[in-house]
Amino acid sequence: MARMNNFTQMTGSMANVSMYRMHGHDDVIIRMKGGPSKRQIKTKPQFEKVRRNNSEWAGCAKMGSQIRMSFMNMNRMEDYPVSGALNAICKQIQKLDTEGEHGRRGIFMTRCKEALLGFSFSRKQVLESVLRVPIETTLDRVTGIAQIEIGAVNTDLYLYNFRKLPYYRIVANLSGVCDMIIPENEKQYEHPYYNYCDPELGIYESEWLPTLGTQDALHIKLYYPMTQNPIPDDVTLLLCVGIEFGKKGYGDLTEPVKYAGTGKIVRVG
Repeated sequence: MARMNNFTQMTGSMANVSMYRMHGHDDVIIRMKGGPSKRQIKTKPQFEKVRRNNSEWAGCAKMGSQIRMSFMNMNRMEDYPVSGALNAICKQIQKLDTEGEHGRRGIFMTRCKEALLGFSFSRKQVLESVLRVPIETTLDRVTGIAQIEIGAVNTDLYLYNFRKLPYYRIVANLSGVCDMIIPENEKQYEHPYYNYCDPELGIYESEWLPTLGTQDALHIKLYYPMTQNPIPDDVTLLLCVGIEFGKKGYGDLTEPVKYAGTGKIVRVG
């Protein structure tokens, strides 16, 4: 059943048309229903190429999910469908696998690490435009240690408080993601390093700071769990830095406000 606020705001289904909203888009998305059935796609010979494409896209979706989950503590900063953007990057990397057969091409992130460098969790705000002080980072793959230096913040000059909220904090994350190989059976997917992050030493959240006055410089040190030393060659390290804003909530505790923040992948290794 379709619902309508006005003619340009209609959502739902009507005949063979579906209308819906998607986070990150101002307009209503419209698509036509129809096409072959799932059974036809799975069994008919003419859909062999479709089946191969579907198998590879499933791998891209799983790899995109693996990447997004690796910085799970920053997901609330996202103001657009980040999963779709990550899936698209994975697809481009998958196309570079010239050795695998169509339908089982792998996603070797370790060969294209730079594809994720600078990936932003927000499209409305850029980290450098919100936190306008130098951010220096190092990432040592041998020791699994990342260091982040953030200069002192004069909030009047170097902090863009775009939601006019009373508090902010710095968030950082060091994690690893593993290359994806497409198995013959989807049930055989394995993620030996899925969301591989030390929940205590690999995640940093500063105390809530007032959005007025001057805050001291920060030195942040994060550790990757060296359960295997050296770190396996098929693992890519991701260092993320973000800023989020908050306000007083239940019990007079400061809580982050969803979408009131931004962050990015600042270094890969």
